[in-house]
Amino acid sequence: MKSRANDWVDQFPRPFHTLASTDQIVRLVYFHTIEENRETISREELEQLFGFVDTPVPPNLPQLLAYLCGNGGRLIAKNGEYSLRREVRQAIGKELGQVPPPKIGHVPQFEFGDRQFKDEKVRVLLSEAKSCYGTGCWNACGILMRIVLERTLDASHPSLKTASGLQKKLDLAISTPSMFSKTIIGALKQLKSAKLIGDIAAHHSSIILDKSDIDLVTAPLKMLIKEVTTV
Repeated sequence: MKSRANDWVDQFPRPFHTLASTDQIVRLVYFHTIEENRETISREELEQLFGFVDTPVPPNLPQLLAYLCGNGGRLIAKNGEYSLRREVRQAIGKELGQVPPPKIGHVPQFEFGDRQFKDEKVRVLLSEAKSCYGTGCWNACGILMRIVLERTLDASHPSLKTASGLQKKLDLAISTPSMFSKTIIGALKQLKSAKLIGDIAAHHSSIILDKSDIDLVTAPLKMLIKEVTTV
């Protein structure tokens, strides 16, 4: 239960130890009675939960419990056990459902203005890659970029779509100048790194990608996508 209790209190934006003692009590009562499917909680069980989340038990815990059951209007006491008032349960449940995701700012490497992609999956993958880049999830970003690269090549020319594997698609595209502009042929040579990065992220047992690895291929990938209007 200790790990579950810590995982639960960590869901909230504000650190648990910085809360007022009354708020700490209410949240632990919620965890015990709602998350752990218990109807009520005793004072002894509440003290144990404080220990689980490495927070000192308030020295005036009996007085705080009495206050929360009285003028505080947040707990219900019955036979020495405690539970939450309905409106308090609802408020905490709503707060849990409204914990905001990390805000992703401007990431130009994966932004294409008002462009309407014909391949809906590429649009979604680019959006997810942007989120990964913005939050520092470099391995996930590398895998997504590899998929986007392959789907972009497939959309650019029928012979590339029928080629087996990303490496063969890249080799064919680079060796067939009529498929792409001279500048993009140069970009495709750089994009061999995108295959390598995606393969390492997915299959290597120890290498972990970082921002510098991803930045090697973001620019040439974006230029390729800009040229391939059929994706």
